[in-house]
Amino acid sequence: MSLDRYRTAIVTGASRGIGAAMVRELRIGGLDVYAVARSADDLTELAQETGCRPLALDISHRDAVLHALGSLDADVLVNNASAPVRGGVSWETPPDDIDVLMDVNLRGTLNCLAAVVPGMKARGLGHIVNLGSTSGTAPLPGMPVYAMTKAAIHNLSQTLRLDLHGSGVRVSEISPGRVETGAHLGLMEDREEGRRRFYEGFETLQPGDIAEAVMFVLGAPQRMDVSFMEIVPTDQSYGGSQFHRRR
Repeated sequence: MSLDRYRTAIVTGASRGIGAAMVRELRIGGLDVYAVARSADDLTELAQETGCRPLALDISHRDAVLHALGSLDADVLVNNASAPVRGGVSWETPPDDIDVLMDVNLRGTLNCLAAVVPGMKARGLGHIVNLGSTSGTAPLPGMPVYAMTKAAIHNLSQTLRLDLHGSGVRVSEISPGRVETGAHLGLMEDREEGRRRFYEGFETLQPGDIAEAVMFVLGAPQRMDVSFMEIVPTDQSYGGSQFHRRR
């Protein structure tokens, strides 16, 4: 497998977790990578480590995204940015939390597509990778609005593939189960308690596992489009609600 057909990539939510792991893998693969996050300060260490191009950008603002990303001629777009998960039930979700999740997870993804897809279509080459979640395809208690946005990403990815049919642009959705990024800690008021509940004693996925899966998808022959890939820990049952604690 080879990434020779691609030269430039954009990764959103790049300052930590899956996004940072994705930047590292793409740089190893020889691509020029624009690492996008809200604050450039959060990207300083990653840029020094990998040589990526840090780009401070709030992807929920359409005009700013079009201005910053529209002229980059990106061959790869990894829509990884996601708002923090907060626990609760749907009818008690604060309006501010709803706004943030919708702005980042949905509006941000659509804004990045608006900036990048026209160039990909014009060149007849490109790959869009949307980071979904198992919570978007199966019920998972405690994160209803987050799950709702990921269900929208699942449908968007499928629809986008239809919209780009025959263009030469590939679309893939990567749908991880529990990954040890720290995102689950927002479900608990006490972050240390969250760590004990969600990570300690479990063999959860690591950010690098997801990045390696994305590299496989990107490196597949042009005739092959991995449209959907669900990746879960061996000890997580389908649907995401059952886990086996090993220690």
